[in-house]
Amino acid sequence: MKFSKNVEDVIADFRGLPRTVTASSRRDPTPLDNLLVILEERYKLEKPSPERSLVDNWEHIFGPKLAARCNPIRIKDDRTLVVSVTNQTLRSELQFMKRAVLKKVQALEYCENITELVIRS
Repeated sequence: MKFSKNVEDVIADFRGLPRTVTASSRRDPTPLDNLLVILEERYKLEKPSPERSLVDNWEHIFGPKLAARCNPIRIKDDRTLVVSVTNQTLRSELQFMKRAVLKKVQALEYCENITELVIRS
C-alpha cells in the first residue's frame, strides 16, 4: 500500500527508522491550478497542432469501422505519420488505401506538410 510522505514519516518514527529526506520532500507542494498552467505552456496543449487535428478528424479520415482498429502513433520529422493497426490483414488493406488516406490527411488544417504514411502492425 502506498502512503503519503507524512504517514511514512509517522510510521518510521514509530518503528524507530530514519525519516526519508529528499529534495522534493523539502519544497512546498505546487498548487494543481499552477501545475496545469505550466503543463499547458510546456506541451502547448491549447495551441493548434497537426496531432490535435488528426485526432479530431480520425474517424473522418478512416471511416467508423477502420478508425476503431487503427491509431495514430506519432508524426516523425514533421512529415511522416506513423499509424498502428491491429493486424496484418488490416495493414495490407490500408497499404492499398495509402494514397487516398494521405490526401485526406493533407487536406486537414496544420497537416499539409505530412507527405508519408507508415503503417505498422
